[in-house]
Amino acid sequence: MRSYRSLIVSTAPVSADRPVTVSEAKEHLRIVDFTGDDTYIGELIDAATRWCEDYCERTFQNCAYTVAFDDFYSLRIELPRPPVRLNSSAASATVTISYVDTGGTTQTLTWAESGTQDFRLDKDYVPGLVYPLYLETWPSARLDDKAVQITYLAGYGTVASVPQNAKHAIKLLVGHWYTHREPVVIGTNASDVPLSVPALLEPLKWKQYA
Repeated sequence: MRSYRSLIVSTAPVSADRPVTVSEAKEHLRIVDFTGDDTYIGELIDAATRWCEDYCERTFQNCAYTVAFDDFYSLRIELPRPPVRLNSSAASATVTISYVDTGGTTQTLTWAESGTQDFRLDKDYVPGLVYPLYLETWPSARLDDKAVQITYLAGYGTVASVPQNAKHAIKLLVGHWYTHREPVVIGTNASDVPLSVPALLEPLKWKQYA
């Protein structure tokens, strides 16, 4: 898992956007008619989703991130944890850049699909990129701790758009953790199932950098 000095979840995911529903997980577990563990299964789905996201460096459940830098360190700045998700309201911001100018005043730049576009966004690159408009450069920012903060939407937008191999990997992890509720299995010779979770997720890992 790649690390960034300052990458936080600024808008947390909600259960309605889970890549795998509790009902789908229960079908995988073959306990469709039992409801006593529904809350616990939901928690396992959340844990499995985070594990898969960390493994792939992608976002499978819609949320918003804020990543901070001390200045505009590069002409092209990458947005971790792809994909970048367009705002459901095309006129509202998908990406917002807040920075402290050399005079100490906080300024804001925005990109909206059909609204203000103060910079360029390449959401289809892996990871997503922001960069200045044609023949322009980033504004001058004060060189200071977290002087530049970029907030952006991430995720696949709809549950149906989440890759099927990611969904199945989440189900496999839920099944494993539901069956084995302790960190150690005693009295068995455990082994990984071939072509299981890593094989499903490997094609979704980053293949290139900005």
